[in-house]
Amino acid sequence: MNKAWGMTMGGLVCCGMIVAGVLLQLTAGPIRWDALAWPVNGLVLAALLLGIVAMHLCRGKVRLFRWMATLQAGIPAMVACAMLTLLMGVTRQVPSGHQPAEPIGITAMLSFWPFVLSYLWLTVLVGMVSMTRLRPSWRNVPFLFNHLGIFIALVAGTLGNADMQRLMMTVQEGKTEWRAVDEKHRVHEMPIAIELHDFSIEQEPKLSFLSDVTVYTKKGLALRDTIRVNKPLAVRGWKVYQYSYDEAMGGKSDISVFELVRDPWLPFVYLGIFMMLAGAVSVFLKSKW
Repeated sequence: MNKAWGMTMGGLVCCGMIVAGVLLQLTAGPIRWDALAWPVNGLVLAALLLGIVAMHLCRGKVRLFRWMATLQAGIPAMVACAMLTLLMGVTRQVPSGHQPAEPIGITAMLSFWPFVLSYLWLTVLVGMVSMTRLRPSWRNVPFLFNHLGIFIALVAGTLGNADMQRLMMTVQEGKTEWRAVDEKHRVHEMPIAIELHDFSIEQEPKLSFLSDVTVYTKKGLALRDTIRVNKPLAVRGWKVYQYSYDEAMGGKSDISVFELVRDPWLPFVYLGIFMMLAGAVSVFLKSKW
């Protein structure tokens, strides 16, 4: 396969993904991740894996599929994703679930069609490359760890976004609260409850907000701890963050506002990152030997 043609093709595909994404953004609006929540994202993952396997099996007859497992396809895809990620880094992003602050959608990059389509394309290419090395050989281990780690992290980070929950819970001192609200102000009955014993503000060594709480689960667990800003409490898959308080009352506030975050796909993201690191270490050790 001609190298120049291959790189040109890669660039054209990436540009096509971005153009198609912009058209979808302008016509259909931002991606609604809640529509892809479990089990829909599980079905999407199954279709993605079956599609990659089918393309791999047909690569001998279809030139496009062979090209998808080459660097000429992968390098432009990585460049496109890197540029969009850089754009996200230099653009002030709105909180997850909120509408973009401008008409195009780049301030809500995780719901921006060109961003998601570009990463989907890169994920497919990584999957295609990984399939070419699925052979029982120790020489393939570092390669597979690197590429499968990237694949797992990309898939879990993308599809898992649909199952992430961010809820707000307001608790008054001396009371226990089992309910929380989402960004659309819908009330959710929670599997954990928070009893607020005391809210306070520390001035030294730096300004900090603290909540002395007991967290209960429906299975009877009771955990007493102090939640501080940037020091969340992890309970049964939920992370409880100190978010706000009654600012008009200041240190005398008798309420505390907590943000409850649940990301069931996060362990798979960590698994992918660990595999990438293990692959890098394997390459280093192999070169030393």
